[in-house]
Amino acid sequence: PSSSRKVSFATGTRRNITPDALLPLDAPTQTRRYIAPSSTSPKDVSTKKRSRSEAFADDDDEGHEDESKAPGPDATEKEKLEYKRRMSTIAARKSRRRKLEHKLMLEAKVEALEKDTEKWKTRCKVLQEVLRSHAVD
Repeated sequence: PSSSRKVSFATGTRRNITPDALLPLDAPTQTRRYIAPSSTSPKDVSTKKRSRSEAFADDDDEGHEDESKAPGPDATEKEKLEYKRRMSTIAARKSRRRKLEHKLMLEAKVEALEKDTEKWKTRCKVLQEVLRSHAVD
């Protein structure tokens, strides 16, 4: 027996949200509140890794306001870890904003194309009726 209930699948996006409703990039990063130790980062301090700019020699101009807050060479491991987490949070927020803007742009395109389709269908029907009225088939 098939049910008439509609099953919704996760799409990875939230409906009826605008880019303005997202958290601003300069909003504070939430503190970690794990009950159990994190399975993805079980240590309080991370292993030594090169920063992205050291590894890839990044020269992009985005995010320079945050680079001024970068921990110095004498910073503690905790400060470096907090900075890394902050940069990751900002990158995730930017990515979410870009994804949402792209989705909204695609939805607007779909809507415009659907209107065009209806317009051409209507024109086609009108012209078919004109041909029928002139007994041309």
